[in-house]
Order: sequence, then C-alpha cells, then structure tokens
Amino acid sequence: MRHYLLISLCLILSACSISVTEHRLPYDANTNAVANKNQGFSKGRLQNIDTKMQRYIDEGKLAGISTLVARNGEIVHDSTLGMQDREAGLELQKDTIFRIYSMTKPVTAVAALQLWEQGKFHMNDPIAWYIPELANLKVYVSGSGDDMVLEDANAPIRIIDLFMHTAGFSYGFTGSEVDNLYRASPMTQGKVKAEDVMSELAKLPLNHQPGTQWHYGVNTDVIGALVERLSGMKLGEYMQKNIFVPLRMTDTGFSVAPDKAHRLAQIYSSDKNGNTIPMENEPLGDFLSDPEVHNGGGGLVSTMDDYLTFAQMLLNGGEINGVRILGRKTVEYMTSNHLPADLVPYAANSLGEGYGLAVSVTVDEGQSRFLSSEGNFGWGGAASTYFRVDPKENLIIIGMAQFVPIGTHRYHDDLRNLVYQALID
Repeated sequence: MRHYLLISLCLILSACSISVTEHRLPYDANTNAVANKNQGFSKGRLQNIDTKMQRYIDEGKLAGISTLVARNGEIVHDSTLGMQDREAGLELQKDTIFRIYSMTKPVTAVAALQLWEQGKFHMNDPIAWYIPELANLKVYVSGSGDDMVLEDANAPIRIIDLFMHTAGFSYGFTGSEVDNLYRASPMTQGKVKAEDVMSELAKLPLNHQPGTQWHYGVNTDVIGALVERLSGMKLGEYMQKNIFVPLRMTDTGFSVAPDKAHRLAQIYSSDKNGNTIPMENEPLGDFLSDPEVHNGGGGLVSTMDDYLTFAQMLLNGGEINGVRILGRKTVEYMTSNHLPADLVPYAANSLGEGYGLAVSVTVDEGQSRFLSSEGNFGWGGAASTYFRVDPKENLIIIGMAQFVPIGTHRYHDDLRNLVYQALID
C-alpha cells in the first residue's frame, strides 16, 4: 500500500522542443471572450515566460516545464519545454500526465462541498460525528518519549478546521516531537489497511489546540475519508462520477491506465551534490495501479488540459460547458479567506496570503512579494506543479513540472510575475 502520509509531501504546503500556440480552451465554454485575441496581453512580453523557463532546463535544474495562461476563457500562452523523460529522450508533450500531489486538495474540497450543498454536514460539525475514531484526541504540550506531556483538546476538531489546516494534524516532515511520532507510525509507513488509517491517526497527538494555529498536515486526507463515509463510495469513484466524467477530465485519477502509462512523466529530485536525477521511491509509488488508499491530500495525477478545465470551472463560479459542479456562492465561500487576522499570513514566507478551503488566497497584494490581485487563489504540489486563479483579472495560470520537493527550483514564482508583467490592458 502506498504511503498514506508521504504522498502529501507536496504539501509542505527538455534539449527540448518548444510548442507555443494560441487556441480555445478544451471545451465549448461560453465565457464572453472579448474581440482582442491577445486578451489584454502583450505577445512580446509573454515570450519572457519561455525565455526564463528555458533557462531552468538549460541549467539542468528541471527536465521539462509546461506553462499555460488563460484569460477571459481564451488560452493566450501554452508552452511545453524540455523533456518528459530526459534519460529516455522523450520530449514533454501537451498530453503528458503529471503527479499533481497537493493540487489534489482543491479537487477533494470540491467533492466534499458537493455533499455540503446537499446538507450532508455543516462546517462547524465536529469531525468525530462522522469519523468517531477522531474523538477525544490529545494535544502535545512538551517533552518526548515516555516523558511526553499531552493534554485534552479544549474543543473538538470542526470540519472547517480540516479545510483550513487549523485542526492540529501534521505531515511528519519536520524534526518536531510530534512529527517524529508521525514518521514512526505504521500509517506513515504504509503498514495499515485503508479501514484502519483513521484509527492510527487518532493515536497521534495534535500539534496544537484545534482552531488556534495554521499547520499543514493530513487534514484534506481526512476530508477525503469524510467524502467516502458520507457517499459510501471510494474517493476516486466519487470523483469520477461527480467531477471527472461531468467535466470530461479523462486523464485525471488516482492511477494511470496501462494504455496511458507511456505519457506519465519521469519524476526527479537532487543527489547529494545538488544534481537533478531521476527520483527513486517516489511518494505514493509508481501510480500505475489503483492504490488501496485514495489519498485526498495528494494522490491524483492529471494533465494540463484537465486541470485547466477544473480551474476554469472554479473561475466560472462552479460551471463549465453547461455543466454545473458547484453553486456560485459555494465557490465564493471556498475561495475566500477564512483565517482570523492573527493567523494571516498563514506562513512566514507567504506574506499577504490568507487561506480558504484547500487554497491559499491573497488578502493583501501590498504585502505580497509577487505581482498579484487581492482575491486570487491557488495551490501547488510536491513535485512542482502550480496553479493560480485570479477572478479580478479573469485569469488562470498553471505550471507543471516533476521535481521533488517544490520550492527547490522556484520556476513558479517567476511564472507568476512573468504573467502579470505581460498584462497591458
């Protein structure tokens, strides 16, 4: 069984061929595109994106990068640079399949919000009402080993705490005493059955009292378990029926079909000398067979076109191509900041950023260190996938690469600024 927590690694939260085209989105969306075919962008300035992305490839940092920009329902930049598999000499393609890891989180949030719209739960409901294993959790206070001091939780974990990463769960990525317990857990090591995952999670102490801090962890994985219990379906089965098939996201799922395996990109990391090399023992295994646990926090694979469709659905307020996935107000709720002022920014390196339901949200563009708009939202994945949606500019930005961990080579920071600097109207 694939490691349940390691998959969420993203989450803390080729030479090459170049293909640049302008064309319509991969569906018949009526998005009121204006007559200007450049949609307010300078073509010359957009070329700065490829120039900078090519540099990451030429320097041997990233094997391949796919970037896309859409505005007013029109794709204005669509580029594939470099290699899908550098060692095999396979060029990156428009239909290359990527491990999106934590970009799974917004998809899982949408799945849960569909059930919320049906009255299956309320945001302030304790999660223990639906997953009894998570009742009576303990909170870490101090110490380690046999001398570890724990206390009772002052309040139950609410479902909205899971959406916002304020529940107190962790991922096991740091050297903290709590994370040491996560790494030693049979759950983390993939030694428990799917039906026992929540019981194993309940044995671990919370990092903090529920609702008092933002701490990235397995919260969306628990949301995925909630979807399964409320729907009676495995998470991937629910997503297939209620999201992927309606939106025609034909290449998105928790594994890659055998006839599509040749399209799955090689994943890379660094050796001890900082050289980019193929990664061994990648998080969640090889993605070539259906996992026992469908990890809602980071288990999906997808393509650029599929994720564009998902992002455009959010930008459209829950609807695309005549198919409505969520209500408009539900999307507004999902993509609004829900953190109190004392928890903004949610992380020290994310100035100006609040947090919605499974996405970060810019609340102060003056504090942000990037060109931006207040209200733009998005997230990234452990293997260097990235997306942002800007409702104010009617804009979508997506970047896809396959290097763990994200943030080693911060092409996505450059991508964000290079897109906004190209806006002239």
